[in-house]
Amino acid sequence: MTEQTEVQFVECQVSLVRRMGRDVYWVELEPTEGKLPAYQAGQYLMLELEDGSLRPFSIASSPLQDVLELHIRRLPGHDEADKIVSQLKHRNKVRVQMPQGECLLTESQRPAVFIAGGTGFAPFHSIIKTALREDNPRELILYWGAQTSPDLYLHREPQEWAEKFKNFTYQPVLSGLDEEWQGRKGFVHHAFMLDYDDITNMDIYVGGSEPMVMSVYQDLLDRGVSKESIHSDILDIKRQMGVMD
Repeated sequence: MTEQTEVQFVECQVSLVRRMGRDVYWVELEPTEGKLPAYQAGQYLMLELEDGSLRPFSIASSPLQDVLELHIRRLPGHDEADKIVSQLKHRNKVRVQMPQGECLLTESQRPAVFIAGGTGFAPFHSIIKTALREDNPRELILYWGAQTSPDLYLHREPQEWAEKFKNFTYQPVLSGLDEEWQGRKGFVHHAFMLDYDDITNMDIYVGGSEPMVMSVYQDLLDRGVSKESIHSDILDIKRQMGVMD
């Protein structure tokens, strides 16, 4: 792990807002001046809204790229997400505060497992893409869960990674009703735990909603995984707040 970079505000041009799948928007931001601040794969940024408040979004792009990529999901009944997407569509420039977060790929040689729910895939997209581009030989395993197949909004990309790189494995899992789906069904972390008898020798990264992360965390502990082997921004934030050890 490299030394933490100082957090700073950056003005960015909104260069792309494109709908992906059913309700996810792919957003690209480019710095208006100079280069982006140094950041590490797996970190997140704070997007400044029109009222001056800040909202966290995982950085889905690789630090090897010159743009910032965000995956923003609009949910029915969540007015704030609608407002954020609308702001990005209609404003040429925004400010972001970055980098934040310490959910980074460790330097361990153990297999790294990524359990993602929905747009919880975003930081793992950055981590995996960066590791593969840098020819990291470590075994990388992605389990990506969603309700229906359109919710796997970048399904083709990890499929291509799995075809190209021997050290990368991809397993999509759907928990909702999708009559055309022929793949795995159920809760994404259950699929992972069914596939491996011993999961105590892995580094496990969990991304998704807070209820999903906490449920996966508890089930992993019950299977004998140590707290130190489970990584998530939500867990880090809760520890910083003193609400869990």
